[in-house]
Amino acid sequence: MAAPRRSSSSSGKKRKLTPSASTGRRKAATRKKPAARRKNSSSANQQIAAFVDGEAVPIDAESVPVAAPSMGLMHWVRLFVGIALIPLVWISLESFFLSFAHAAKNGAFWRTGEFWFFTIGASLWLVLFYGLRSRLMLWFYVAGHELTHAVFVLFCGGNVKAVHISSSGGHILTNKNNFLISLSPYFVPFYTMIVISLWWLGQFIFPDYPITPFHEHLLFGTIGLTLSFHLTFTLWMINRDQPDLQQNGLLFSVTLIAFINILLISCFLVLASPNVTWEYFILTWANNLATFHHRLMESVHEMIQMVM
Repeated sequence: MAAPRRSSSSSGKKRKLTPSASTGRRKAATRKKPAARRKNSSSANQQIAAFVDGEAVPIDAESVPVAAPSMGLMHWVRLFVGIALIPLVWISLESFFLSFAHAAKNGAFWRTGEFWFFTIGASLWLVLFYGLRSRLMLWFYVAGHELTHAVFVLFCGGNVKAVHISSSGGHILTNKNNFLISLSPYFVPFYTMIVISLWWLGQFIFPDYPITPFHEHLLFGTIGLTLSFHLTFTLWMINRDQPDLQQNGLLFSVTLIAFINILLISCFLVLASPNVTWEYFILTWANNLATFHHRLMESVHEMIQMVM
């Protein structure tokens, strides 16, 4: 039940999509057609599409071969950035666990209502995802995915011509695409952002309304459920060999997605725990960064000694 996605140009070309998932591509290898139909301008509208149930319903009737990812300068830049992000992903993950351990040990964070309601919400979604997954859930996933694309298109100065959402697939029609637009659904928890925005909006509209511990616990429970929704579908989609990840470089895409998601989860830990401040997390992260090379060399030296 994957949610594949592919892009195609709306300049009259025809494209048949395969079941693998992707977001919009800037370039595609086309059959020889009349010159009037070979439009490669940067302003041409593109479809960024999503399909589910493992069956890709073609956007257009006629098949067009898809070009391999370009091996130009941007390919090597993204490869270099992807390699550089690997230690940052490890450092961020290490800092998160150290911060969580600090919160649990010094503040008994695991006994707080925020932690337990967050855990209950996350666990509830895991049960639904792995035991009761339905087309309604897929509809919500496709909706969040495509709307995230649309928001980032607007953020990047593009235009969204149309948005189509259904439980069997969806797409947006836009004149702009880049790595932020194509990868944004993997590192932006759309429904979590909706929950937090509604909470802040409610506090702004009703500043005198009394907020009880139950309201805060309910907020963290909903955040746990929606963030788990985001993470499970992100892992589920990445595991399905998506062309949008290949388009931006698999290493670059996966490391960027992992890096941002780990930082995002760390932010929620800071907000929920009274014992983990922004200053503590940043200092922990900086210390892990400063000692990373030394610790890595020690580990390599120990492994060499074991082999020798």
